[in-house]
Order: sequence, then C-alpha cells, then structure tokens
Amino acid sequence: MGKARTQAQKLRAKRGRPLKPNVPRTASGQISRSKEANIEMNMQPAIDRRVRHYGIHGTKNETAQQLAGDPHWGYLLGRLLKDGVINKAQHDAGNRYSEDMSSYYGLTGVAFPSAKAQNMFAVRGSSGEDDEARGDRAAKARAKMTKLRDLLLSCGDINTGRKVLHTVNAVCVEDMDHLRTLNSPMKAWLVSGLNSLSRHYEGT
Repeated sequence: MGKARTQAQKLRAKRGRPLKPNVPRTASGQISRSKEANIEMNMQPAIDRRVRHYGIHGTKNETAQQLAGDPHWGYLLGRLLKDGVINKAQHDAGNRYSEDMSSYYGLTGVAFPSAKAQNMFAVRGSSGEDDEARGDRAAKARAKMTKLRDLLLSCGDINTGRKVLHTVNAVCVEDMDHLRTLNSPMKAWLVSGLNSLSRHYEGT
C-alpha cells in the first residue's frame, strides 16, 4: 500500500501545469495580477531569449537577466553600443537619423526598405489631417532626407561615400542583425557616417 500511495502521489504531482518560476506573487502565493507584474511576466520570455541569443553574461553586480532588460539590446544600434563598437554620441546620432528617415518614409508613402526593419518611429497622420499640411510636412521630410544622404555621401570619395551611406542605412534603418560582427572596413564606414551625423545634429 505504501508503494501504491507513493506512485499515486507522483502521478498527482505530474498533473496540471508546472509552477511558473520567477514570477511576482501575492502574499498568499498566487500569481500577482497587477499591471506591473503582467508587464514583467510578458517581458521575461523576451529577456530570456536575449540572454541566449546574444550571449549576455552576468556581472558581479547584475545577473544576465537584469542586463538583458536594458532596451538597448532590442535593436542593432543599441547592441553595438553595448558591445563598445560605437560610443554614446554616435549611438544618439544614429537614433536621430533613424527617426528622420522613418518620418520620411511615413510621410511620403515611400516603402520602408526592409520588411524586417524596426519602423519604431513611423509617422501616421489621422484620417482627418489636412492634405496641404501633410504635403508640407512630407516636403520638409524629403528635403531633410536629401540633406542627410548628401552628408553621408560626402564622407570620403564617391565610392567610400556610397559605402558609408549603405552601412549606416543597413544598421540604423534596416536593422540588419548579422552586421553586429562588422568587419574592419564596415566598422570604419559606420563610425565615419555616425560622426558626420553627430556633428550635423549638434549644429541644429
């Protein structure tokens, strides 16, 4: 009988869903249903995936999960900052460039260059927006895009400038994750373009 009861207990223990680890709970042991707790629970799978996919290692003061909660890990330009490939000024310039290009695509109706690209800053007008006002904004966005493109093309000779423009767009706009391991020439083109953008934005 004792053996039978032990097996029955084992079967009962296997039934149902296993307990969720590392989730906020109330004093009674139930899973917390607060808004903050739900956000934390929904973020946990993404954070765990970042730890595995990007090889994030904990430190003496922070666990790998705590480090992976940093939003910079969510996009290529941020990961290059965390890797030490670019500095904060270059990262901020790349983010502003991404915003300006996304505004251009969103306002003019030009297709975004990649289905994968993280179009986080796209501008969407309401259905009642005045066509003339939207046209003015689109014209300004187009002029800004042209100026930024010419700025990047001017980084070195014409061939180098094209490579700088292509690399900056691939990293900042198209978010091509495989470029996290930049070779030396591409890193130089990216840094050159971001430095040029940083100087431009400082003067505006």
